[in-house]
Amino acid sequence: MAGEKAKERLERWERHRRRWYLLYFYVGVGINLLLYFTKPYGFDPSGSLFWGSFYGIGIPLCTMFLGVSIHRKILGI
Repeated sequence: MAGEKAKERLERWERHRRRWYLLYFYVGVGINLLLYFTKPYGFDPSGSLFWGSFYGIGIPLCTMFLGVSIHRKILGI
């Protein structure tokens, strides 16, 4: 019985996997927007190509993979 529930959760996760990846990616984009609008008070990455690219793609990718891994741990997959 417990094995069937885990199998059902895994199937449901696989069916909606792209939705979760996109959701957590957009959370990272939202974090970037918050950082952009608080720019006068924080770190301004526009002067450096490295820091600008880190903020632009690094934060959304990190939140995507961290969010998915935490989500999978919570589900027990």
